[in-house]
Parts: sequence; C-alpha cells; structure tokens
Amino acid sequence: MAIFEEIKKLKDGQCFIWPESDYGKAEVWFKNGLYFLFEIPQYGGMPIYYNCYAQISDLINQVETWT
Repeated sequence: MAIFEEIKKLKDGQCFIWPESDYGKAEVWFKNGLYFLFEIPQYGGMPIYYNCYAQISDLINQVETWT
C-alpha cells in the first residue's frame, strides 16, 4: 500500500497531498503525533478541515469512503 508508506514517512509538520480523484485531493498533515485530514473541494478552493486521526489506517479508510 503505497499511500500508507508515504504517510508513514511524514515528519512533524510535513504534508502529504493525496492523489487526485473524483473528490478532488486531500491533504494529510502530521503534527504532534496526529494526522490531520483536509478535503480539497473537487473544483478547487481552500482545504476544509475534516478530522484528525492517531492511526493511519483509520485515515485511509475514511478517505476511501469519499466518492
């Protein structure tokens, strides 16, 4: 799972941009041991805070439910 590995490599304060899909892109920020998920609207615009996660697998499962 390439996305899992990319997110796992993040250091404090770094961001991972999720590859584009039907929902647009997602940003994942790693800060203080937590992963913050932001949804980028499909047609552009400012990222929207979605949730924070302690586990990468929970974050990935959430993004995979977006259509």
